[in-house]
Amino acid sequence: MARAFVAEGHRARVIVPPYDEPLLYGESWVDSGVEVCCVNGPKSLGQSLPAQMWTQYRLAQASVKLVDEWAPDLVHVFKPKAVSGLAQLLISLRSKRPGIVLDLDDWEGRGGWSANEDYSRLLVELFDIQERVGMRRCDAFTAASRRLEHRASSLADGREVMHIPNGFDQSAYAGWNLDKASGERDGVRGSMGLAPADQLVLIYTRFFDYDVNSWVELICSIAAIWGTAKFLVLGAGKFGQEASLSDAIKGRGLSSRITFMGWTDFETLPSFLAASDVALMPMADNLANQAKCSPRFVDLMYAGVPVVTTPVGEASTFITDGLTGYVAESDQPDAVAAAVSRALTDGDTDTIREQAYLRVHEELSWSSLTVSLADLYERAVKRAVMV
Repeated sequence: MARAFVAEGHRARVIVPPYDEPLLYGESWVDSGVEVCCVNGPKSLGQSLPAQMWTQYRLAQASVKLVDEWAPDLVHVFKPKAVSGLAQLLISLRSKRPGIVLDLDDWEGRGGWSANEDYSRLLVELFDIQERVGMRRCDAFTAASRRLEHRASSLADGREVMHIPNGFDQSAYAGWNLDKASGERDGVRGSMGLAPADQLVLIYTRFFDYDVNSWVELICSIAAIWGTAKFLVLGAGKFGQEASLSDAIKGRGLSSRITFMGWTDFETLPSFLAASDVALMPMADNLANQAKCSPRFVDLMYAGVPVVTTPVGEASTFITDGLTGYVAESDQPDAVAAAVSRALTDGDTDTIREQAYLRVHEELSWSSLTVSLADLYERAVKRAVMV
């Protein structure tokens, strides 16, 4: 998004509290004209909840300091919780402030993304409060899903809401050589022990979208229908769900038909994607999935892997059944397995691949998705002056 904005002649600075990559604290660089600034790391006070809350506050202060140094017309805050939510609050309390646009990419509080984590009850309540407060202290919204767009609209009170799903940026795939990966398809499949007639079913997952029990039933259903189907799991769960899946599959006697790769380097993904005949992206019908927007759809569509998904949330933004992929009738394993069979017997998958590739490049490019973003920013800045 920032790259597309800068490409239109504007200036943008991205401020990051890199607690997931501590080595980046205090670092800065320029990426395609976008200034990226990582805040300085605070002194660690331990892992207790009060210590972590103090650390989050100090990171928010450091973020606001970098905002002040730059004196922007507008601040686009991504996620209304934790550090970014605190920074938004600190900025919004000022009598003279820049415009604030809040981006929503998950339903953070009760019943939403928090259900996927091992947060304490107190932390869930704090995130829920932060989320609701943040949604009332901004001048406009961007939302990564229609579910979040509707939520923001219900609270907007005259403020604008723009739906902007996760998009495609060609520069993010600079390390991908799809032609080379396609040429290596037979070699990669051979190295995995696949016969020419075997079907390779890709499971590209973080294990949040679909629970382990559902994956077990889905894999067993496909394996029963397709005796020559093999499975490749790319990804891993935060709580070791891949190990639970492996144990369950072993108990069903299917270990010889599934390979677990874990997370692989992004640059090496094309080889595995090109080797696959179909990719599974099922999403259970719950609030977290209705509200989220997975960028993995873009990876798969760009790489030309036919995608099977479920009629939940933003899946329809990416996959239109029979046009850019395959949509199961429901999120139930047997329904998804039926959609996989459709994909594997479709004699026109080349058209599916072509249409998916076109949707990514045309409808989902960041330049297309953000064509009206500057106008939204301008109106948010004007509103900030008036309030």
